[in-house]
This record gives sequence, C-alpha cells and structure tokens, in this order.
Amino acid sequence: PPIPVHRDDVVLFRGAPKKLGPLDGNGRRSIYMAARRNFLSSLLLTFDTPKPFATVGRRDVSNVPAQALALMNHPFFHEQARRWARRLEKDGADQSPAQRIRQMYLEAFARPPTPTELNACLKSLDRMSRLQPHSDNGLSAWGALSHALFNVKELIYIR
Repeated sequence: PPIPVHRDDVVLFRGAPKKLGPLDGNGRRSIYMAARRNFLSSLLLTFDTPKPFATVGRRDVSNVPAQALALMNHPFFHEQARRWARRLEKDGADQSPAQRIRQMYLEAFARPPTPTELNACLKSLDRMSRLQPHSDNGLSAWGALSHALFNVKELIYIR
C-alpha cells in the first residue's frame, strides 16, 4: 500500500489528507508514496520530481539554492545522517576514527579519503566532540560529520 506524504511544519496545505506519512517514508522508496495533485512532497519537488499528473519525457534537472538549503536544513537529511552515524557506531565499534572515516568515504564516494580529507574530518570530529554533549559517546559529532558528507558535491555528481 502507498505511504502517505509527510507534511513539513512550515508548509500549509489545503485539503491535506487526514493521515500524514512519516518523515522517512517508512524507509521505502519515493515511488511508493501516495500521489495527490494538491499534496505533493515539498522535499521531492525541490529536487525536480516529475509531477504525477502529466506525462514526462525527460526529467528536469536544476541546480538551485533551495536544493542546497534542503540538504543543509531539512529534518529528513539530519535524520538520515544520524542513522548513518548509528550504523557506523554499531558496525565499527572496534574501529579507530580514521578507519571509520575511510569506511564513510568508501560508502559515500566509492574511494578512500585523501590524507588532507582524512585530517580535515578528524579535526572536525575533534571540534564537534567538544561542542556536543558527551553523554551520547560522540554520536552527535559523527552525525554532524555524516551530514557534512551529504553536502559534498561529489556525493551527488559523478565526475
């Protein structure tokens, strides 16, 4: 069955369905989201999703500031970064921070980090660990690093 669309707190919709979907779409692909003409996902629209009520021969491709702002600020991307950090913590509990960063780069970019990138990530982790509460064992810092990697152009564009 289709997953209802998640409604952002900042967007008002007339005629919104009574049941609203979860932020992550229940972990399912967007193709399984319910499509209603007047109630489309604002996040997917930001990234040029085709309108479901028209035939589309070629998908629009744009690069607009709203996309970068969504990657930086939308709760979906923050939640996905936290999930990635939790999985890294669970799967790599016996790994050093450098090994974990190498794993992140392999997963995100299909390549190991350069020495400069590795040092920058380690320094960022150290700074973020000092700013974040210590009660979460550095998970907030790893989440912030994960979120930063989501915003690297190399994650989106293939060279």
